[in-house]
Amino acid sequence: MRKQIIFILLLLPFIITSQTINKISGRVTDSLAKPIESVIISLLKSKDSSLVKTSFSDQNGDFEFNDIKADSFLVSIFYLNFKNYLSGLIVYPQGTTDLKLPVIQLKENLENQLSEVTVSTKIPFVQRKIDRTIINPEALISNAAGNALDVLAKSPGVMVGDNGLIKLKGKSGVIILIDNKPTYLTGSELENYLKSIPSSSIKQIELMTNPPAQYDAAGNSGIINIITKRTKLKGINGGFSLNYSQGRYPKTNNNLNLNFSNKKLSIFSNLSYGYYQGFHDLTISRQYKNDDLTTKSIFTQNTYIKPTNQSYAAKLGFDYYLTEKTSIGVSTKALYNTSTETKYNYAQFLNPDQTLSSTIIADNSESDIFKNGTFNLNFRHKFDTTEKTLTADLDYVTYSTILKQNFINNVYLPNGTTIYNDNQSGSLPSNIIIYAFKSDYTQPLSKNGKLDFGLKTSYTQTDNDAVYLITQNNFTQNNYNLSNHFKYDEMINASYLNFSKSLKRLQIQSGLRFESTVLNGKQLGNPKKEASSFSRSYNNLFPTLYFSYQLDTSSTNLISLSYGKRVNRPFYKDLNPFSSPLDKYTFYEGNPYLKPTFAHNLSLSYSYKQLFTTTISYNNTKDQIQETIEINNGIYYSRPGNIGSSVQYNISIEGSLPIKKILTINLYSEVMYSEFKSKLYTETLNSSGTYWYINVNNSFQLAKGVSAELSGEYITNFIDSQFSFGDFGHINIGLQKKVLNDLGTIKFSVNDLLFTDRVRGRINNLYLTDANWYGPRDTRIVSLTFSYRFGKNLNSKSKHTTGSSDAEQNRVKG
Repeated sequence: MRKQIIFILLLLPFIITSQTINKISGRVTDSLAKPIESVIISLLKSKDSSLVKTSFSDQNGDFEFNDIKADSFLVSIFYLNFKNYLSGLIVYPQGTTDLKLPVIQLKENLENQLSEVTVSTKIPFVQRKIDRTIINPEALISNAAGNALDVLAKSPGVMVGDNGLIKLKGKSGVIILIDNKPTYLTGSELENYLKSIPSSSIKQIELMTNPPAQYDAAGNSGIINIITKRTKLKGINGGFSLNYSQGRYPKTNNNLNLNFSNKKLSIFSNLSYGYYQGFHDLTISRQYKNDDLTTKSIFTQNTYIKPTNQSYAAKLGFDYYLTEKTSIGVSTKALYNTSTETKYNYAQFLNPDQTLSSTIIADNSESDIFKNGTFNLNFRHKFDTTEKTLTADLDYVTYSTILKQNFINNVYLPNGTTIYNDNQSGSLPSNIIIYAFKSDYTQPLSKNGKLDFGLKTSYTQTDNDAVYLITQNNFTQNNYNLSNHFKYDEMINASYLNFSKSLKRLQIQSGLRFESTVLNGKQLGNPKKEASSFSRSYNNLFPTLYFSYQLDTSSTNLISLSYGKRVNRPFYKDLNPFSSPLDKYTFYEGNPYLKPTFAHNLSLSYSYKQLFTTTISYNNTKDQIQETIEINNGIYYSRPGNIGSSVQYNISIEGSLPIKKILTINLYSEVMYSEFKSKLYTETLNSSGTYWYINVNNSFQLAKGVSAELSGEYITNFIDSQFSFGDFGHINIGLQKKVLNDLGTIKFSVNDLLFTDRVRGRINNLYLTDANWYGPRDTRIVSLTFSYRFGKNLNSKSKHTTGSSDAEQNRVKG
C-alpha cells in the first residue's frame, strides 16, 4: 500500500505551447545608476499576472529571459528594502527575436514599505545552463528544516546512501564544493560537515555531470557546487533561521548571517550551530558454505548504532575595493565538531541445523573531535567594461582529528560460559595540511566569443597515526597488528584553456586541462610490521566539449551534446593500510595500492520550451574506486578497491509544469543500466542490472503567503559493483506561511511520512559466502522552522567566491 501511494506522485503532464522568441534582456541599477547583483526578476503574463519565469541579475546588473512565448507581459521586481517595481505593459508581436528593455532603476525604500504592488512570485526549483543544472533549495518547503545533506538528497539526479555516499545520476565519485571551494572531506567527516550547514544558508546548488575545464578534473561522476548565501548590502543586514526537528531522537539546525557594506568595504560573516542524534539499526546475515556449497555455519549480527554530534561553524571575511574594478579579499572559515557513536553489537554463530554454536556481544564506542580551519586570500581585477578579468587565490587549509575507540568483545557458549574476552582501545590522531594557489584570466573575443585560461598548484601533507592497546585476562599490551603510522604527501600542478562562442543558433564551449600528479606514501611500521613506502607520478590531459543548437529561430527545440574526461583520485585515508575492528569478525581497512579512476562521459539532450529536457548519457570507467568485501577465514574485511571496468547507460527526463497559479509540478526520472567486470580477490566480478528512479515535487499556492508541498522519490532494485540494493522510497509533506510583512517565514514539514526509506541489500562475489543486510535509520522527522531577514538595499560590488583549492579537500575521509 505504501508503494502504491508513492506511485501516485509519478504523474507529470506536459503542455505543448506556441512559438517562442529568442531573448528578452535588461539591466537593473540602484538610484545611483550602479548595477545590482542577484536581484530576482520575474516575467509575468499581463492578463492574469501569472509567472512565466524568473531570472537573476549578474554582477553587472544584467539579466535575460530565453524561450518566451510571444505575448504581452509585465516585469516585476520584489527585492528587500527597495520599492517594488512593476513595469508598464510590454507587448511582443509574433516574430520578435531579440528585445532589450530600458534600464530598470530601483528606488530605495528606507521605511521598509515592502508591498506597493501585490504581485507574488516563486523562485523556480530547477534552472538549466549549457554545462550545469541549478537547484534553488528554497523552492521546497521540506528543505527548510534540514541541512546541506538533506537538500542534496532531494535534488534531482542526486542519491545519498545510508553511509553518506553521494551519487550523481547513479554514479559515485562526485566531488563536493562549497562556494567553488572543495570541502577536502569524504566519508563520515564529509557527512557530518554537510549536516553542519543549515539549508537556510544555501542559495543554490549547481549539478555538473561534465564540468568545464576551469574546474579540477577530479570527480569521475561530476561536481556538486553548494553556493551559500552572501549579500553585500549598504549598512548592516542579514538574517537568521531557527529550527527544531524530532524523529526518534531530536535534531536542530540554526544559522545567523550578518553583513556590512559601504562604498569601499564589504564584510560578511556566518555562524551556525547544529545538533544531531539518530540511529541506524543494522542487521547483517552471513551464510558460510563448504566446498560442495552445503551450509557450513550461519552468522547473524545486529548492531544498533546511535550517533550524536554537535557542530559549531563560523565564517568571516571581507572584500576591499581599491577601485571600481580592483578588489582584494580575505576569508576565514572554522569548523569544530564533536561526535560520539555507540554501537551495541549482538551476534550469533549457528550450526547448519540452526542450533546455537556461540554468541558474540561487542559493546563499542567512538568519540571524535574534528577541527577545520581555512584561510583564503584573493585578488580580482576587471580591465574594462567587458568581461576581461584576472583573479588569483591563495588557500591554506588545516584539518585535525582526534578519534578515540573502545571495543569490548565477549564470546559465550550456548550455556553462557565465556570462552573469549578482550578490550581493544585505539587512539587515532590525524592531521592534514593543504597549500594551494590558482590564477584565472578571462579574455573576451570579438563576435560573442570568450577565452579562459589559468594555472593551479596544490601541495598536501597528511599524517595519520593509530595506536591500539589490547587487554586480555587483565593484561594490557600494544596491539601491533592494528597499530600503524602512515604519512602521505602529494603535489598536483595544472593548467587549462577554455573557449566559448555563440554563432546565432549554435553555442560552442571546449576546453583542455593538463594535470601532473606526484605522490609519496610512507608506512613507518612497528615491531611486527615492516616499514614500507611507495612513490608514483602521472600526467594526464582532460578534454571537455559542449555543443548547444537551436533547431528553430524561436528556440522552441534545443539539442545539446557534451563530452568530458574525468579522474577520481583515492581519498588520502583510503591509501592508509590501517585496520579498524567493528567486532572480532568484522574489520575495515585502507588500501595503499589504489590506483586513480579515469572516466569518459558522453551525453546528448533535447529540451522543449523549458518544459522538459530528455538526456541520454554514456559513461565508461576504468579502475573505479568502490567499497569491496572479502571473506578470509570467516573474517569480514571491508576496504576500498579498484573495479577493473564499468559501463553505464542512462536516460533521464526532467521537467517543470506550472498549472495556473495554484500548482507547479517538478519531476526528475531516470533509467540506468550498469555493468561491472573485475578480478576481485578470489572471485571474478561480473554483475549488471537496470534500475528506475523517480523524484516528484508538487508545490501548491493555497492563498496569499500560504503554500504547501507534497513530494517523494522511489528507486527500484539496483546493482552497484559488488552490492545489490533493494527498492525503497519516501513521501514528504510541508506547509509554509509568510509573516511579518513577508520578512519572516514559518515552515512545517514531515519527511519520510510513511517510514519507507529503509535500505537493504545483498553482498555478492564472496568466497563460499552469502551475505545480506537491512538497516532502517532515523528518517521520519517532523520539523518546525522560523526564518527572518533584515537589512538595507544591495550594493553592486561584485563578489569573489572561487578559491585555489578546488579538489583536494574532498579527499579527506572520516
